[in-house]
Amino acid sequence: MNRAFLLVAAFAALPQIAAAQQTPVIADTPAAAKAMADPDVITVRNVTRSELTPGLAIVEEGGETLGTVARLAGNDVILSAASKGREVEYRVPITQIFAYQQDGVDRYASRTPRSALRAEAGPAVAVNGAQ
Repeated sequence: MNRAFLLVAAFAALPQIAAAQQTPVIADTPAAAKAMADPDVITVRNVTRSELTPGLAIVEEGGETLGTVARLAGNDVILSAASKGREVEYRVPITQIFAYQQDGVDRYASRTPRSALRAEAGPAVAVNGAQ
């Protein structure tokens, strides 16, 4: 008898649970406005392929430059960076790059830290016009 009562009570609560999960979160409430006014709050967004132009600096979480965009290769961004006196490249999935605004300027960062990336040899460098 108790099991049947618990099942009936559980099924009766399902519509209320579903309705609570479907309630949208609205960003234009006074609480949201107060939270967004905090100078430590930064809104991030995903980037598009067209934003990732050669020479664009990509930083790590701490703000240190990870490298600059060299080119796009499929769904990866190839970053060029100097490491131990030589040019290396890092392959970062485009889904790991995000943008944020700080001091009125768009900045671009990687969710993947340098420590998790494997450096690849950089492209051949032309010497006196020869490759």
